[in-house]
Amino acid sequence: MAEQRRRLDPAARRLEIIETAERLLARDGETVRVEDVVAAAGAAKGTFYHYFPTWDDLLDALRTRTFERFDARYQLPTEVDGPIDWMRVLDELAAAFVGFTLGQERLHDVLFHSDFARRRPLPADQNATIRLAAVIRAGQEAGVFAGLDPEPTARLLFAVLHETADAVAEGEDCERSLAALQVVLRRALAARPEEGSAQ
Repeated sequence: MAEQRRRLDPAARRLEIIETAERLLARDGETVRVEDVVAAAGAAKGTFYHYFPTWDDLLDALRTRTFERFDARYQLPTEVDGPIDWMRVLDELAAAFVGFTLGQERLHDVLFHSDFARRRPLPADQNATIRLAAVIRAGQEAGVFAGLDPEPTARLLFAVLHETADAVAEGEDCERSLAALQVVLRRALAARPEEGSAQ
């Protein structure tokens, strides 16, 4: 079996290492090491370092994969088929982010709250606030959201989203937390006071 694994093409071998690391990190968090990954993947340590010169390079690949997976699963709508309810899009995006974060289990802490996250800050194109700022701009163009500066507003609101996910992960009631989050986001962005009331 080990011989057969060595014959995997490079892309398949690299993906196998990534998927194995992802599974182990989600379960065990920061205690996972290179030795654990190669043992579970049936790969040699040298093979690991061929694809990922450092542990941080592997974590970078996992973080990129996380953003790509979220983007693919939760694509922003277009107005091809008619007007969009941007408040609803905002609600759905917020709930999706919280659910997606919780689904990562301990991997989330490794990628976004560990020494790795401090050593390698998110590149601009992987920053989740970019997507939120795009929703804010689209809602402003539709006349639904207030005329706030989208980028700093997105950063502040993302902090609220992230804290909500962390609170639920620590045991807060998910439904109650999402309801509160919805009210906060709507009140922050509503163009008129009556649009900010909970529905």
